[in-house]
Amino acid sequence: MLQIMETVYISENNCVLHRCEDHFILKKQGHRIATIPLINVKTIILLSNTQITTPAIDKIFEKNIDVIYTSKTGKIKGRLQSQISGGAIVRLAQYNTFVSAQDRLSIAKSMVLAKVSNQKKLIEKYRRHNSNGILNLSITKMDKYSQKIEFSSNIDEVMGIEGISARVYWECYKKLLDVKVFTRRDYRPAPDYVNSSLNLGYAFLANEITICLAALKFDIEIGFLHSVHYGRSSLALDIMEEFRSAFIDDWLLALFNKKRLKEEYFYGNEKNFYLKEEGFKKFIDLYHEHVESGDWKNKFKSQAYNLKKAVMEGVPYDPFYRE
Repeated sequence: MLQIMETVYISENNCVLHRCEDHFILKKQGHRIATIPLINVKTIILLSNTQITTPAIDKIFEKNIDVIYTSKTGKIKGRLQSQISGGAIVRLAQYNTFVSAQDRLSIAKSMVLAKVSNQKKLIEKYRRHNSNGILNLSITKMDKYSQKIEFSSNIDEVMGIEGISARVYWECYKKLLDVKVFTRRDYRPAPDYVNSSLNLGYAFLANEITICLAALKFDIEIGFLHSVHYGRSSLALDIMEEFRSAFIDDWLLALFNKKRLKEEYFYGNEKNFYLKEEGFKKFIDLYHEHVESGDWKNKFKSQAYNLKKAVMEGVPYDPFYRE
């Protein structure tokens, strides 16, 4: 179990969360394994096989704590939220922006241009240590794709160009990795432990972004770049695009190349790879070390506020660009 400021991560399997005055007690097989103070806690993230007692749920509602249930691969399986009031004005502004084809396209372009730029900067960061000529060629290609995105007339066109650029990016990423198990970017099932780590990292990033957007009362299902699908957090996926390479890809590249995250932490085959319990704990420790070292939580919050300003005031959206 790890507690970092506003978020508590419970990585133990088959536990029960109990209430005791103004703190929680985590028990496993009847034995106390952790005490969780509730001061400043906004979110609890736990594995879906952890139980929460009724008194603990009452305290969660009283303190307006958001509970996120995840699978062992990090995929969000469900949420437990207190009743949230207010936010109608923000959501109305969000809906008005969504139904305006011009405004929606403008925001979508900004997000994708930032994503491609951040991917390119990751490649540039490692280019000076790599003599492979394909990196320079790839950067040139991605610059051309960015120009095409700027002149795109609809979101489908934007997404199509982004997809082509992404294939160039992942080819470079493969060459930058010292471990040679990664041959292509595949989502689920993950055919290797690098893809498995990317999936889990993105799941944690989705949690971070969702929390920030929910705090500002956005409708998480209504995105500007990603289309609306029942039950999908399209708006969180939108903001995530700006952070994927800078926050997750770069971090994991360093972990694998420095051998801080190793194959021995995983199990599986080409049909799917998972983190072992020891590996999951290691991943969480490394993740929080990463989050705190770069002031990332404030960066996530800033982007949520930038989006709120764009929809509320009708100003251009200011996306995240890595330095």
